Amino acid sequence: MVCTNFNEINFEQLKKTHGIKCIVLDKDNCISKDKTNRIYPQYLQNNWISGLLKWYDMDNIAVVSNSIGSSDDTVNFRDAKEFQKNYKQDMQNLEEKEFKDINIILHNKKKPGCQEEILDYFIKEKKLCENPSEIAIIGDRLFTDVLMGNMMKAFPVYLQTGVHLNEKNVLIKLEQILYNNYIKK
Repeated sequence: MVCTNFNEINFEQLKKTHGIKCIVLDKDNCISKDKTNRIYPQYLQNNWISGLLKWYDMDNIAVVSNSIGSSDDTVNFRDAKEFQKNYKQDMQNLEEKEFKDINIILHNKKKPGCQEEILDYFIKEKKLCENPSEIAIIGDRLFTDVLMGNMMKAFPVYLQTGVHLNEKNVLIKLEQILYNNYIKK
């Protein structure tokens, strides 16, 4: 599935048509601006509440990022904890009375190498689904998020621009050329 950004994802379709029970979200440029530890406000106020949280319980949603919760995260996963604290504060500011904390899957290997941690979390630990095809991997990078989704036989959702398309990044440029000229056709 391909969407321009998070606000275009049809979570009802993911659940009803594709049988998706669990959602994995990338952080940087997917639900947050790069290098920030909070969900992009236009997403939080729109499709986060009226789409994602309407169709999925927070237990079935987790963030998997190569910045927070990874081996690159600061001492004691300080960035992951800050992201969770900011989420709680933002939801309170939106006067969402009943909400759960956001889950961040801690992982030693960066994407696409953290498949096992994702499967263990949703299938073995939480018992929220039975196989990888019931997990959507949502992200803005073909060579990490989409590749990992395909490798683990999950359901990848590619966000073409995410929060902001960084055209200065050579890898992102290459991914856009690859998608537009070979995959999209």
